[in-house]
Amino acid sequence: MNYIAGIDGAKCGWVCISAHINNLKNPKFFFAKTLTQLINDKIDLVLIDMPVGLDMFNKKGGRKVDQLARKKLIRRKSSIFNAPSRLTLKANSYDEANKLNKKYGLGLSKQSWNLVPKIKELDLILKSKKKTKIYESHPELIFQEMNNGFLEFKKKEKRGIDERYKILINNGFESNFIKEFLQEKKRNYNSDDFLDACALFWSAKRTLKGKNLNIPLEPTIDSQGILMQMKI
Repeated sequence: MNYIAGIDGAKCGWVCISAHINNLKNPKFFFAKTLTQLINDKIDLVLIDMPVGLDMFNKKGGRKVDQLARKKLIRRKSSIFNAPSRLTLKANSYDEANKLNKKYGLGLSKQSWNLVPKIKELDLILKSKKKTKIYESHPELIFQEMNNGFLEFKKKEKRGIDERYKILINNGFESNFIKEFLQEKKRNYNSDDFLDACALFWSAKRTLKGKNLNIPLEPTIDSQGILMQMKI
């Protein structure tokens, strides 16, 4: 195994924290406009904040993994929203997607629709059967685990950024590394995207050692053979 990574979606692309398995205490920051620039044959394990595997049709409460993750999160449960259905990926507009989903029982939220371009990008990689192991995760759940309890503040407010910064420092990250990318002028990503990618990297390290939480304990498999399970 070579490298592991935590990857979070950002407004203009993807934020990645990665390190070689022999040097996990010295992670590096990367930003890329496309996911294929980050996921290559040198990276063996990725935790990503994006739906991995999709139900064919929308159902109340979302996928099993969405439902169980929401139950696990103590506060801000709405941050775990339902993934769109695989049917949605065929649509060219929100109206078309919503009508398609309503036809089979349940409509589609705008929030889910806004994720579709990035989900399509990830889905193509997942279906290409690359050797990289790619698992879904959720930063709010990771921070809750790192903090051994719920977080007081929302991630986009200053107090929330400060809170998450302290949690990362308390869990092995170097202060200078975090400060460097929090303080730089950012055009392509937000501060919380960077902090979330750090949290995902922390869980990737746990997953590498087999110390992660699995949600659900027994994964389900979608119609394309993709495993649906969060690693926390």
